[in-house]
Amino acid sequence: MMRSFVLGIVAVGLLGAGAFLYVSQKDFVFRFSEGDLRERVDDRLPWTKRYLFVFEVSVDNPRIDLVDGSDRVAGGVDLLLNIDFGDSDVPLAGAVDVAGGVEYQSENGEFFLINPEIENIRIQGVPDRFSNQANAAISLALTEFYRTRPIYSLDETDASHLAARLVLKDVVVEDEHLVVTLGRKERPNDS
Repeated sequence: MMRSFVLGIVAVGLLGAGAFLYVSQKDFVFRFSEGDLRERVDDRLPWTKRYLFVFEVSVDNPRIDLVDGSDRVAGGVDLLLNIDFGDSDVPLAGAVDVAGGVEYQSENGEFFLINPEIENIRIQGVPDRFSNQANAAISLALTEFYRTRPIYSLDETDASHLAARLVLKDVVVEDEHLVVTLGRKERPNDS
């Protein structure tokens, strides 16, 4: 009886070690469509935050545009910019287009848009005296939004996703899909 128990423990240990070795030598490739990414971002919207005391920025209706051959995610969001003049608010609607790189955070299996660059802002009616501050508030809002909200999270119930808690090795857009490769971090003496 004791011998069977010990053999069972050893067998489980060997299986676990074998699974670890298999996973540590393997790269994992994930393909995310524009719809997959848009759905994940949309789950976290609308989002509103106040900046520079007078600008309230609301973000909604995400767009994702994956350009083949790129290593960046492009897209945009609709904005509602509310400028508080003390006695009155001036709500202005518009849109912004952004593009950024992709970062993988293995602790939670999450992908983030990093270093978002504003490519185009379309908001009509911003008073000239507030245009620089409004652009700064929008830039701060988008940077914070993308820094704190992943564009995709791996499913923790899927064993291959759990095994993929490794490092980001490659990012490329192919056939309008974001293709990311995760794998074991190379050590200097690895060939």
